[in-house]
Amino acid sequence: MLTPPPGYWRGVQEICRKYDILLICDEVVCGFGRTGHWFGSQTYAIEPDIITTAKGLSSGYLPIAASVFGDRLASVLMDRPGPMNHGFTYSGHPVAAAVALENIRILKRERIVERVGEETGPYFQAKLRELLDHPLVGEVRGVGLMAAVELTRDKEGRTPIEPVSSLATPVRDLCFKTGLITRGVRDSLIFSPPLVISKDEIDWLVKRLRDNLDQFIG
Repeated sequence: MLTPPPGYWRGVQEICRKYDILLICDEVVCGFGRTGHWFGSQTYAIEPDIITTAKGLSSGYLPIAASVFGDRLASVLMDRPGPMNHGFTYSGHPVAAAVALENIRILKRERIVERVGEETGPYFQAKLRELLDHPLVGEVRGVGLMAAVELTRDKEGRTPIEPVSSLATPVRDLCFKTGLITRGVRDSLIFSPPLVISKDEIDWLVKRLRDNLDQFIG
């Protein structure tokens, strides 16, 4: 869960455009509202040629995935003469497609993406950063409703933890026991809460995480 510095993806896009390289963005996690925009590409102000997406299409209720082509690529395929034969065994499954369409309608109707971008996303990031005063927290990074809390035993020198995951995994296990779901990835705890999470639930999440960190060193 590494967030790019300002301008990074614009620079990558410029290089791709200069050398006529296709820019493909994996939006499986950060598409459909996770970063506070419909797509992470919008958050970082870039225009990829291809976007791959999956669970965000249906909010995870049914398995579905899609590859979205931008005009520069789509026009080449659409303008060529004759049929273009393509497809997979489960392409266009009517039930999964119907669920995806209804999910997108709900996201629009209830302004869930806008709420993440304007309200709960910034609140989530600010509340997690309150943990920076904890002796086990070395860094908090993220955007919208996705974040990593990197743990450390050395706040001053940030000496790498050996063996890897020997801190994040036991803290994650403590979280599980108290009803808080997180992923332990190397030395970080990864959070991607539901897009409908409330401020009260964010408060609960951060307090429960702090309590578990206190218990670990207590």
